[in-house]
Amino acid sequence: MPTPRKASDILLESVETAIAAHQPAWNAYAQWAPQRVRKQAAELIADVEKGATPGPLYGVSVSVKDNMGLNGWTMCGGGTVALPNKWQKDTALVARLRRAGALFTGLTQTVPFCFTSLGVTLEGKGPRNPHDPSRVCGGSSSGAAVSVVEGSAQLALGSDTAGSVRVPAAICGIVGLKLGTGHWPGGGMLPLSPHLDSLGIMASDMKTLAKHLHALGEPCLPTPSLSDIRLGVLESAPRVTADAGIDTAFAETLRQLETCGATLVSVDLPEATDADTLFKSGGLVAADLDAFLTRHLPEWRHQPLGMPLDAAMQRAVKVTREEYSHRLKQRRALVQRGKTALKRAGVDALVLPTTPLTPPQRLCITTPEAYGLADERILRHAGFINYLDWCGISLPAGKDALGMPVGFQLAMPAGKEHQLVALALAIESSTTD
Repeated sequence: MPTPRKASDILLESVETAIAAHQPAWNAYAQWAPQRVRKQAAELIADVEKGATPGPLYGVSVSVKDNMGLNGWTMCGGGTVALPNKWQKDTALVARLRRAGALFTGLTQTVPFCFTSLGVTLEGKGPRNPHDPSRVCGGSSSGAAVSVVEGSAQLALGSDTAGSVRVPAAICGIVGLKLGTGHWPGGGMLPLSPHLDSLGIMASDMKTLAKHLHALGEPCLPTPSLSDIRLGVLESAPRVTADAGIDTAFAETLRQLETCGATLVSVDLPEATDADTLFKSGGLVAADLDAFLTRHLPEWRHQPLGMPLDAAMQRAVKVTREEYSHRLKQRRALVQRGKTALKRAGVDALVLPTTPLTPPQRLCITTPEAYGLADERILRHAGFINYLDWCGISLPAGKDALGMPVGFQLAMPAGKEHQLVALALAIESSTTD
């Protein structure tokens, strides 16, 4: 453990590195206040000088999605109006990182109530893609991904209800981990769907992510030999033909893994197909959000929220109690089937491209029709994983035909997060030059 003086030097360096790295034009943050970050650093240093032991994340810069309470900052849930005071306190996860000595850099951009996954609203509000500012960066944890790319945050906290951590991580060329529902306590987070919401975390690479997960108390399993691993390559629905260059980059990653000893198994997974069917039928999200707003934030429920959220709320009120109960029953059955799906298929993990969509240019999604089609396609390979309650991770896997990052997605049933991280580390070390 560093001495108090050394610890303070590390923290001050982390603060100034984070502040200098911020790119205002990329618009990662809903709230960015360097002086507030410096004040937090001064408080951490003062605690150490009084004899406190630096925590395991001391000096690690962490951004927080604008659907999580963060003491001293104003959470708006992706909107422009502050939510009531009960939502402004540290969430359980934020409090855990604060106790570990993390340095919070601000609240990152998301869309209202995290409802869509392109990373921008229909009106164009949202972060820019660091690899091509004319394109979207994916969402809804959009600013979280951009904060990692620009370097203002070493870790970014996000949430994932249908791909909202994995998709922006893939599109921005970083690592994004979606945990199983309940793996970390979600207390205090603004919910979208309590049945599907999962916490997630992003970092520039797997080594960084794994190191900080271990600092948070997550077990660090031995990295497996790829010669002992069987990867199930999804070949049927919900997988679709991807945009130019994505499938090629994915296939190249598979080739590298096979060269390193991994066994590739083509699989058709009925559970994935059925989960995708439920997802596309309307699923649970809009009805869950409608119920939450009606009960807890009625003043928000009865004011315009912007398209396409307003249209979704109109559809949600038409879902009968019987229909919702039927969907929920279907989902519970899928979760049970999903627990043993990979074992029945004879594989250790499912793999497929994180998203089949090259991020569209912002000017091409300015109509409700174009926006809706892109939002549906961007989640095509991700949403079913939430309906199965699996954990998933997206790793960088080359570029597509337009030079945009491609994501390589691995997924396993919830409860296997530590095995997933260990496998992702093995894959990163085998495919990185």
